Amino acid sequence: MTYETLLIESPAQGVGLIRLNRPRQYNALNSTLLIELGHALENFEQDDAIGAVIITGSEKAFAAGADIAEMVGISGQEMLEMVEASTGWRAISTFSKPTVCAVSGMALGGGFELALQCDILLATKGTKFALPEVNLGVIPGAGGTQRVARIVGKSLAMEMVMNGRTLLAEEAHQRGIVSRVIEPADIEAEAVQLATELAARAPLAVRAGKACVNKAINTTLEEGLLFEREAFIPLFDTDDAKNMMTAFLNKSK
Repeated sequence: MTYETLLIESPAQGVGLIRLNRPRQYNALNSTLLIELGHALENFEQDDAIGAVIITGSEKAFAAGADIAEMVGISGQEMLEMVEASTGWRAISTFSKPTVCAVSGMALGGGFELALQCDILLATKGTKFALPEVNLGVIPGAGGTQRVARIVGKSLAMEMVMNGRTLLAEEAHQRGIVSRVIEPADIEAEAVQLATELAARAPLAVRAGKACVNKAINTTLEEGLLFEREAFIPLFDTDDAKNMMTAFLNKSK
């Protein structure tokens, strides 16, 4: 399928890549892009040949936020209807396979919120991260206030949400938002390498691990431990676990 706002690639075996493609708007997230993102993720979810997905933008911008041209003059009810129709948010939050986000240039507002929903976030040196919605008289509305607070803590989250503070990639790495900071020329190759490694792992174990870490972020320790136990035990009955443990003992692949 040809998309208006996305480019879809498969740069390596088992890896799907979604490239945001609105260069004139610095990949601002409009309703078309978010609907197409939902469709692309659903296709990758159903494709057994794909084990991991990369989401990226351009060298200048991952995504400069929501498309303000769509928001000017609309009511709260109209905004609610737009959000509910934008299937990309729901698709990425429920996507079961690993997602790697490769960010260059800037990830602002909704673009930052999109990156925060991915599992592993890579960024180039000097990339800017911010939630500047307060400058428009609103607040983040796609999970930004909740996700960033869970990562960086209350004080810095307050400064980012209430005062639009910008973090460069290096500080974002120190604060736990970013997994790695990479030279601009190398980021896509490193993202592909990481996604290839993830796609080659035992898929049931990878999905269970992803679900457990997400549970840890969103619940109490007691509930998380119970969830982990319930995910851990059934894996011993899978062919993957039986074959891979035997291969390990036999020193074979």
